[in-house]
Amino acid sequence: MSSPTARPNQVAGLRVDLRFWRWPLARLLRRAAVGYLVVWVLSPPLAYGQGWRIAALVATGVWLLLELRAARSVLLRPGWPVIGAFGFVLYTAGVEWTVPDSAGITYHFQVWIMLFFLLVGESLARGRDDDAQFYFWLVLLVLPVWSLATLRGIETISQDVARTISRSSAEARELSARGIGGYGFIYAVLLSLPFLYQLVLRARASGIGRAGWWRVGRGLLALNALVGSLLVIRAGYSIALALAVSALALVLLVRSRRPLPLAMSVSLSALLLVVLGSLVQPTLGMLQDVAAGTEYAAKVRDVRSSLAQGESTGTVDGRTERYERSLRLAMEHPVAGTLAFDPVGKHSAILDRFAQYGILVGLLFLGLLCYLPWRALRDRLVPVGLALAFLVMALGFPMLDTVFMAWGLLLFVFSRGAMAVMGIPLDRRRSPLVPSAGMQDASPSRVPGPGHSYWTEGRHGHG
Repeated sequence: MSSPTARPNQVAGLRVDLRFWRWPLARLLRRAAVGYLVVWVLSPPLAYGQGWRIAALVATGVWLLLELRAARSVLLRPGWPVIGAFGFVLYTAGVEWTVPDSAGITYHFQVWIMLFFLLVGESLARGRDDDAQFYFWLVLLVLPVWSLATLRGIETISQDVARTISRSSAEARELSARGIGGYGFIYAVLLSLPFLYQLVLRARASGIGRAGWWRVGRGLLALNALVGSLLVIRAGYSIALALAVSALALVLLVRSRRPLPLAMSVSLSALLLVVLGSLVQPTLGMLQDVAAGTEYAAKVRDVRSSLAQGESTGTVDGRTERYERSLRLAMEHPVAGTLAFDPVGKHSAILDRFAQYGILVGLLFLGLLCYLPWRALRDRLVPVGLALAFLVMALGFPMLDTVFMAWGLLLFVFSRGAMAVMGIPLDRRRSPLVPSAGMQDASPSRVPGPGHSYWTEGRHGHG
């Protein structure tokens, strides 16, 4: 139930002021800058235009200038993730400058932009819950547009259309101009699914409100969860499908932080994943026989074909050889790495960094990818199933594939927006004068207390 003192434009009890004409200029510019970057990163038609890229560079500069003037600026008072991100960017740029290879410096832009969103996320964690919610809903407005366009491309052009876009070419440019997303877009959708499953399937446990706004909000959440799940299935990426099923199982089955129930529910989730993996193709085969002669037979056949293609494209042997190559190079050059990018396996963001830069920089990169999900797992206000799904997603995908700029948007910004929508304050050092509706609807165990500051700053640190 919403708080009687809540304003009419409250969502989940945390104020989302939609009257932009009353926003201070700095706030308006900050939201406009990051809002443009959200749209640019997630919109396939904006991927190749030089003008869009220049506008993105301007938006980044505007945000950095505003952050320098902000109270509790992450640039002037950085925590270790911000220092680590700057250190990683400067070191990798220096290595590329002194040891150039065929990859070129543009290869690093995706990771550097990903880490820019780390700065944005750390800024949000310093009391900007309203901004976090704004970006959360903006992402949910953008994703279904291009998800539906990509699904249409899969149905009308080719089942492997997303794989075509993964390789830069004239055909990829044409498909992107039609709004069809590639592998980066599909995996960005994948990272949103744990939060969508939590908010849709366990709405009451998430502490969200029941005000009129939530009729629209829940519809948007359900639309994204449904379309995103369908896109992951139809895209034919077996890794994405396995991670999505894992996230769904963890969100639904893992509900207690007590050791025994936690161990049992995690084990049950893993068993369920194995069983579903072994039964999915036989079950689809039976459905295709049942649907023979109807319009649904072709749909079931297409799904079976997509899954089979996902298993065969980039075979296990090929992936394993690339992983082993990076691991072997990391062991042969443990201190400084190979420095050159050409020799590494190029199929694991984490292993490739260990191989190219050595153990210290590799550990730093691993820490930057996992520190936020780890804090969520340690925070008793965050549902444990969601926290585990977030950690599995944040660690599993970069271990098995390469990362990209949209991954940073979902990992560092969207996740915090989801927590703010659930009524979990991002800055525990500031207690709101009026409890939010989301927190009022939640059980007493979800009310913040002393020592529950892992999500934003850890127990002692400031980050």
